[in-house]
Amino acid sequence: MLESIRRTFAALDEKGIQYCHWKSNEHLLPALEGDTDLDVVFLPEQRSEIDIVLNSCGLKRFRATPLMQYNGIEDYIGLDVNTAKIWHLHTHYRLTFGESHLKGYTVDYWGRELIKERILSEFSVYTSRAEDELVLLFSRIAMKLRFRDTFRNVSEDDLKETRYLLERVDKESLRSRSIVLIGEKATEEFLRLVGADIKKKRQFKKLKKALKKQLSAFTGYSAFGSFATRLKREIFWASGALKRKKGKKSLKPSRRVSPSGGCVVAFLGSDGAGKSTTIDYVRKEFSKKLDVLSVYLGSGDGSSSLIRKPMKLVAKKVGGKGVGHAVEKEYEEGKKLSFKAKIYSFAKVIWAMTLAKEKKKKLKEITKARNNGMLVLTDRYPQTDFPGFSDGPLLSKYLKNGKGRLYRKAKKEWEIYESAKINPPDLVIKLTVPTEIAIARKPEMTPEEIENKKKAVLAMDISAFSATIDTSVDKIESFGKVMNEIWKVI
Repeated sequence: MLESIRRTFAALDEKGIQYCHWKSNEHLLPALEGDTDLDVVFLPEQRSEIDIVLNSCGLKRFRATPLMQYNGIEDYIGLDVNTAKIWHLHTHYRLTFGESHLKGYTVDYWGRELIKERILSEFSVYTSRAEDELVLLFSRIAMKLRFRDTFRNVSEDDLKETRYLLERVDKESLRSRSIVLIGEKATEEFLRLVGADIKKKRQFKKLKKALKKQLSAFTGYSAFGSFATRLKREIFWASGALKRKKGKKSLKPSRRVSPSGGCVVAFLGSDGAGKSTTIDYVRKEFSKKLDVLSVYLGSGDGSSSLIRKPMKLVAKKVGGKGVGHAVEKEYEEGKKLSFKAKIYSFAKVIWAMTLAKEKKKKLKEITKARNNGMLVLTDRYPQTDFPGFSDGPLLSKYLKNGKGRLYRKAKKEWEIYESAKINPPDLVIKLTVPTEIAIARKPEMTPEEIENKKKAVLAMDISAFSATIDTSVDKIESFGKVMNEIWKVI
């Protein structure tokens, strides 16, 4: 069990909060390890106290997007710093169930009944009785049944849970608990299924019919209303899932967002500091439950516009920074520029302006994503503290001309980089490592280059909030520190 989860349940018990982990107790341990969701039902009259306890334990409430919201359910997400894992708690104040993407039934008394009959598990967490859980499992399977499911098999997960619960139920009290929860007529169908060899979903058809009659008072949807709502939600869910699967960038959230709004976190660090590895882990972990956008704002091997891609290939072929150093030397010595230097300078102007426009476009995307409530992670960030270096403007030397085409180009580029200051990141994470470790990771770099970049990164003043983290320690430890800093501002 994650320490943060253990601490949360202990706090609920200490404050006298009545709760019950009501479903999927067959795999309760993975849920307590943060690998699956925790589904806990509470008494609605204790909600204010519950909010206080959960907040005191470091959990944060997130709001599902409108087409993913269901009645009586809230999303709380916690961070376990020691393992660098996030975990998800569904708080149920009333039990909502039914067809997927609709959940058109909300039953108030079920939660109270489950809590009244709850038992203490081996993990010191209160769970529902096996009898109650089996009744609700079959009821949920039945009420999810649609015409297209007629010839489909019951899922292996549902069968596994059924076998687990059947081994633990008290046959004498199963009928009485079923009558309390779903009534006598539905109970007859339920008990028939308990004694049957369940394979096909259509075996639950009669139970669904009985339940719909018994629970008709607990739905607020008409026949047309349920169809329209379900269809709209299915389209929304499918399009979001398809985009995530194909890795397509989306600037609109499809799952859940923070009530406080979106958040932009910029990662800075010299070569070998572990930016890519850290960002990749943080993105994957938060993406399990939140909408996350990852943006590369550098000029190197990350994503770039179609125009700059062939330019990058050419730059690599002709020597990259080696040519640049030679040209800068000619400028410094004040000699007449060679033809090679002129060609390079001309290409650099095109490169710099293309790169600046690319950054401008990405900054707009970042703002839009943050305004829509997403978590945005950026690799690097534009700055003007160090022109010509570490993601600073490349044409600033032409500003001293005061006029001319190059001056106008340089001024336009500078304005784009300066615009990044107007809407800065909410947090800057500065990653550092000892120089010798950076060299081992990036042998093509010199100690002087590493040191210069480290100094620049530490001196950059991009955001009001920043944190410096040494990534030379154990990966999980450094990941946990990074995620904890993000958690403070998210």
